[in-house]
Amino acid sequence: MSEDVFEVPEGTEYRYLVQDEEEEEIQYVRRHYVSPFLVVSRRCMFLIGCGVLALLTLAGYLAYVAETLPPGLVEVMTECGWLRGQWRGGAYSFKGIPYAVPPMGVYRWCPPKDLLEAGKCWHGVYDATRFRSICAQVQPLREDGRVMGQEDCLHLSVWTPSLRPAKPMPVMVWIHGGYLRMLSGQEKGNSPTEELAARTQTVYVSLNYRLNAFGFMALEVLREGSPTNSSGNYGFMDQIQALQWVKRNIHNFGGDAGRVTIFGQSSGGTSVWTLMMSPMAKGLFHRAIDMSGSYVYNASLESAEKYNLEFLRKTGCKDAICLRGLNITQVLQAIPWQQYPSWAADGLTDLPVKGRFFGPVAVVDGHVLHDPPFETWEKGGIYNDVPFVVGTTEQETDFSPPYENISTWTWGDYRWFVTKKLTPFGEALTNQALRLYNSSAPCPTSDRCPERLYTTMTSDMRVTCPNNDLAKRAAGALKSPVYRYLVTYTPSRQANVSSWLPFPSRFAFHLLDSLAFFGGLEMVLGTLSPDDVNFQEVLSKNFLHFAKEGKMPDEWPEFPSKTALLGKNISAVKSYSGQRCDLWEENGFYSYAWIN
Repeated sequence: MSEDVFEVPEGTEYRYLVQDEEEEEIQYVRRHYVSPFLVVSRRCMFLIGCGVLALLTLAGYLAYVAETLPPGLVEVMTECGWLRGQWRGGAYSFKGIPYAVPPMGVYRWCPPKDLLEAGKCWHGVYDATRFRSICAQVQPLREDGRVMGQEDCLHLSVWTPSLRPAKPMPVMVWIHGGYLRMLSGQEKGNSPTEELAARTQTVYVSLNYRLNAFGFMALEVLREGSPTNSSGNYGFMDQIQALQWVKRNIHNFGGDAGRVTIFGQSSGGTSVWTLMMSPMAKGLFHRAIDMSGSYVYNASLESAEKYNLEFLRKTGCKDAICLRGLNITQVLQAIPWQQYPSWAADGLTDLPVKGRFFGPVAVVDGHVLHDPPFETWEKGGIYNDVPFVVGTTEQETDFSPPYENISTWTWGDYRWFVTKKLTPFGEALTNQALRLYNSSAPCPTSDRCPERLYTTMTSDMRVTCPNNDLAKRAAGALKSPVYRYLVTYTPSRQANVSSWLPFPSRFAFHLLDSLAFFGGLEMVLGTLSPDDVNFQEVLSKNFLHFAKEGKMPDEWPEFPSKTALLGKNISAVKSYSGQRCDLWEENGFYSYAWIN
């Protein structure tokens, strides 16, 4: 069957299809109702002639009148069929779009299957006016945690200010955090909105990907018979599948498939780094922003498969067939949350216990990742050489500090806890740490300063200083520019506790940057002060400039020459906490950095 396009008066747009060429059965399918095209079969035009064409045009118009969508609804064509979205708040949104076959039954613990290739596209018009299920998870991360979500969760959502812009718009693809074990791409206050798309004139995509055991369980019994000869990292394969969907379809939403920025926070930042290093993601994005991602990333597939035998033991299964027959609750309860490899990762927001490490969730599987990221850079392997931003916050661990009473500590309490935790590493190191992180350090508030200094020390050791090293290695390997930032802003008041912010944080806590970008600060702080608003604007303006131009504004120099400090204004320094970072690096503390 072939199609031709003819212009008709403004206000009508149809696909005019010959579904059965023998009977010349005709079906009108409405797209969105603001465009000027009518599609008529070439055979119809040739055989019937202009007179019948006029009648068909009239019939199309009458069908349009009869079938006009209710105000606010719109339909767009993708490779898998029609989507119905909505216009609200100055932008279009299309939510809960399937981008792969549901990974259930025989598809559990398999690479994602393309809908079109599998013949699983939908019929008719798909309702994309609401979010679908989050991926299966428990909250909190415990064997007795509340089971949430479903396995049928491989959906993405699109927000766009225009379906037909004069020039294709930049695209920003959000990858959510949550330890690779929980949360979703549709968290209120920490994901895209219509308002954000309208205000920034940018197309946004957010996605759900498989989590915890469903997304990252590496086991030899799952590798047997696998087309990739690997196991684990299924969640990363989902992300790559979603980016392939973006590449093929985003032009239908006004987006520029050649100007895609991936950005993610926490394990979403780890995901960004993974995608930069994966040959499978080659050419699927063109800029990358890693916000508070992990530094430790070197576990082999074989070691992970060995450690995860605890999961297999708890299920009582011996093979993949048995594992695929378990229900969601059975899978989640069998995860070794507290036993090694300790998937709950309790303790990562405190100073480390000497010799205590956490097992891997993300692994070097030989498929998504051929080698550990640093080795890939050093060997000159296949990776994505794109402009790269590495960001952290000054008090990362203040979102969930290890002690409930930390806000009431005295300086004596502070010194006691630091001494207790670090003495096993040596008295000299403990004394040096207390000297570099001392009670005379500047504090932007009149209280809770011991809390601020303790969470700064922990954050430097676990996140900020290791990510300085990550950015330095990236700058040495990439031809593209690398940028480094540290959020130093202290909000006007403490944050309210929420599902993903379990502590009334007071300082530059983990999530502060992503909440500021998505407009979620008001949700956790209440009424914003002028300084809060200025901080949001500083961060958003620079991120958007990077997404549109592939570089930061001139006031933000490339790394390693300068690090940008983001507060109510932006400033740049040669080195952040150089002596402090030297202490942790020289004493081998980067091996205790955040993992996953």
